Amino acid sequence: MTEFEPGDPAGAPSPSAEPVAAPPPLPRLWPGVVFWLALSGAYVSAEILRLADDLLLPVPLMTALVLARVVDVKLTSPRARRILAALVAAGCFGVAAVVWSRGVGVLDVEPGLFIVVLIAVGALTLVGLVRRVRQPVFRVLGLDPSSAVHAATAVAVVLTLVGSVLLFTALQEEPESTIPFYPTEPLTSILGDAALAFAGVGLFLTRGPRQALVRLGLRRLRARHLAGALLVAAAFHVVVGAMEFAESRLLPTVHALEERFQYEFIGLPPILGGILVSIAAGVGEEMLFRGALQPRVGIILTALLFGAVHVQYQIPGMLMIFVVGLALGFLKQRTSTTFTACVHVIYDIGAFVLPDF
Repeated sequence: MTEFEPGDPAGAPSPSAEPVAAPPPLPRLWPGVVFWLALSGAYVSAEILRLADDLLLPVPLMTALVLARVVDVKLTSPRARRILAALVAAGCFGVAAVVWSRGVGVLDVEPGLFIVVLIAVGALTLVGLVRRVRQPVFRVLGLDPSSAVHAATAVAVVLTLVGSVLLFTALQEEPESTIPFYPTEPLTSILGDAALAFAGVGLFLTRGPRQALVRLGLRRLRARHLAGALLVAAAFHVVVGAMEFAESRLLPTVHALEERFQYEFIGLPPILGGILVSIAAGVGEEMLFRGALQPRVGIILTALLFGAVHVQYQIPGMLMIFVVGLALGFLKQRTSTTFTACVHVIYDIGAFVLPDF
């Protein structure tokens, strides 16, 4: 029998043994859950009371991301996580599909949407529950098969692609028209995109505000960065302008359809309206795509999703936006989301202002 010195606990590690770090305590999730439920309720109430439009659109996926974060933290069993993640993902997919379709008016054009939704929900549930199906699908997307948060991310990817295809198809029959733009829309757009981005990185759940900003790649910029963003945006205009010129010569009929939908600014001068649209798109889309999604699914898939959501254009126009998304993705890797947001805003302002000169 091994002898121990008096006063030493039996079985005490030797002094030369490396200390074993205690596991980090589980975060308190309930304050964050309360915050996100309150925010979702505020968005739903604003929509019901007609204080703002389109604030309902991000709520289903935002809720799915929050619930998935709770599942990942609180459940230690991979099987239980997988089952609950599949149920949460499938349920939120169905709700989101209906909400999104009503928001963009697809139900009026595509009555077969519910069949597509049912098939997609069934396929998504199968992917979530069957390990041999889930693992290869998630790994292709660069996602962790055992993570509920990644399951919710997969839902967002699938729903974005399915919704973009349906809406793009529906818009092919639409004649040239103007889109009314109200002064409140830039704010609701940023609130929706920012909420999805912060919910995706676990703000107030597994990350504090500072950690969430770091995860999203939001940093301070200096004057030289702004000058650099201006030069990059100018280069983007040269490249995209060349592609548009080639399209106008090679595909004149398709090119004529690229500008069918124009903004009609209500209560705003056109230049101010264009600046507000540019700020809302540049800040919100960069937080969501380059900040939240790209570190998880990579540059190529993020750029594909970025191009897919611009359904108001034709295929060549969406391919141009895909190319711009790739360039923004590589820029983000070498700089920050704040920098790409500046480039995006400046580029969009130029797109509104330059045709008037």
